[in-house]
Amino acid sequence: MRYLITTALAYTNGPLHLGHVRSTYIPADILYKYLKLKGEDVIHVGGTDNHGVPILLKAEKEGKNPEEIVEKYHNEIKRDLDSLNIEFDAFGKTHSPIHIKTAQEFFLKLLENGYIYEKEIEQFYCESCKKFLPDRYVEGICPYCGGEARGDHCESCGRHLEPYELKEVRCVLCGNKPVIKRTKHYFFKLSALKEELENYIKNSKEMPEHVKNLALNWIKELRDWDVSRDISWGVPIPGSNQVMYVWLEAPIGYISFTKMLGDIWKKYWLEDCKIYHFIGKDITVHHAVFWPGMLIAHGSYNLPTAVVSGGYLTLEGKKMSTSKNWVIWVNDFVKYIEGDYLRYYLVMAAPLFKDCDFSFDDFKAKINNELINIIGNFTHRVLTFTHRKFKEIPIVNEEELKEEDKGFLKLINKTVEDVDNLIRTFKFRDALVKILHLASEGNTYFQKMEPWNIKDDERLKQILYCCCKAVKTISYLLYSYMPNKSKQLLELMNEELDLNLRGNKLKKPKIIFKKVDEEVEKLKNLLYSNKDNNGEKMDLISIDDFAKIDLRVGKIIEAEDIPKSKKLLKVIVDLGNEKRQIVAGIKNYYKPEELIGKKVIIVANLKPAKLCGVKSEGMILAAEDDEGNVSLLTLDRDLKEGSKVR
Repeated sequence: MRYLITTALAYTNGPLHLGHVRSTYIPADILYKYLKLKGEDVIHVGGTDNHGVPILLKAEKEGKNPEEIVEKYHNEIKRDLDSLNIEFDAFGKTHSPIHIKTAQEFFLKLLENGYIYEKEIEQFYCESCKKFLPDRYVEGICPYCGGEARGDHCESCGRHLEPYELKEVRCVLCGNKPVIKRTKHYFFKLSALKEELENYIKNSKEMPEHVKNLALNWIKELRDWDVSRDISWGVPIPGSNQVMYVWLEAPIGYISFTKMLGDIWKKYWLEDCKIYHFIGKDITVHHAVFWPGMLIAHGSYNLPTAVVSGGYLTLEGKKMSTSKNWVIWVNDFVKYIEGDYLRYYLVMAAPLFKDCDFSFDDFKAKINNELINIIGNFTHRVLTFTHRKFKEIPIVNEEELKEEDKGFLKLINKTVEDVDNLIRTFKFRDALVKILHLASEGNTYFQKMEPWNIKDDERLKQILYCCCKAVKTISYLLYSYMPNKSKQLLELMNEELDLNLRGNKLKKPKIIFKKVDEEVEKLKNLLYSNKDNNGEKMDLISIDDFAKIDLRVGKIIEAEDIPKSKKLLKVIVDLGNEKRQIVAGIKNYYKPEELIGKKVIIVANLKPAKLCGVKSEGMILAAEDDEGNVSLLTLDRDLKEGSKVR
């Protein structure tokens, strides 16, 4: 059988954190390494997703070309993957000639087959910026809850919105109010594929059940899909001044990146082949519904055999947040702790399809008390004892072994069979538990046989043969999970990466699995040292930076509600020689009448901005604790309005 394994294309707006590798890259690499070990025809294809509005916005705000942003993070992402020994046969970029050509050919085939049509729509247009505004370029007020909303999503109530539904609309680039203009967009006729998609999902025998259920629910109410955007950054649509919506062209990268290998790409996409897509669960629908729909409409390519979506990873019981720096980056982790230990823990912490939490205490316990005390202890004591007695791995006739020896060998063989079945069905944690159990049973066997008390060399060789066979098997099966540790064990045994025991001379044993104590504390300190008490990133500034901030004492003389906002109040503050209007996000903590007469601290030289369409000429300082309690910063003795805070 032929296999193609793909991993979700990492978005080039930052490096990788632990959540990325847990759900996607580590499980995919385990299956890839294992199938290669078994001699299967398998390739692993991945890369980075380089287009879309967020990258364009980031480039515009930083005054850079999008290509600079893409190149920087593409290289950092590949560095992170390499540091965890995650292998690819092809690792590409969607901003590349081979991908752009493939995506355009794909689009034209959909058009030829009657699945692409043009439709006139209404869209915001900024007359100041002279451009149409895709979703992320538009901010406003949610018409349902009054909360802050961006484009097609309300940040407060989570409701999906059409951009034209927003109130108090503004362009995120210039702040001006856009107008509505009519424009033509291309649409993909997804609704016409309901029956084909239902049949595909129901008949996909290897598709995980939770993916099937989610996909079938979505298929009930399929809508056609707007697949063009009025921006400059992306894959140009042939014969148009628009680009393809990133979710149309990005998955085509699985095909275009395979083409980087030459003509053999056809074996995986046009001939008999199993295709496994490894992704995070937030993009399950895209891969189980939209992408297969595109492939069905195209008519030439293989459909995914399974979409393997991994659960979310939290950190110390809290949702990871890159904006608050509540995150562990892969690059930081491997500076302190070996990548193999991370691979082990993220598999063992929970089944792939379940959410799980990265806990420093649990990580330390699983490495020190589980991996090292069981696998590390068994492999080290066997190799140390065998080296001391014979200097080489003894080879014996298995037919002459005693029943207890044969029983242990039977367990070894059964473990190999079980692990094979479990890995091939994406039960990576269960398979690793089997390997751990074999080491535990090996310890029991070794202890029961008491080889230190045996005087008969032939009998001792039989026992150590069984133990060394278990060590060799564990090293072999562990390779897909912990490739570096596996190779180190095999090197001590002078053995190849297979299941055959050759009886080679042993090298002097050394400890392969070392406990992690100080390293964990250092990593933990790194996480917390970048935080204040609320988990916000704490960047150090100089006294010169602080001197730029003009802090003044102000007295609130008026306060009123902003009806369209759930969070904002409008206040008038007396600064002595002038009065300022300030919009403050304190509605949930103070009533307007409570504020009158309070003396507060104001950032007086903040650039004016509009919030919910109301001009704000400064900022009132407040503190917030971990429970979300908010308190304005006030004075402990009376000072004149306008007094400078030094």
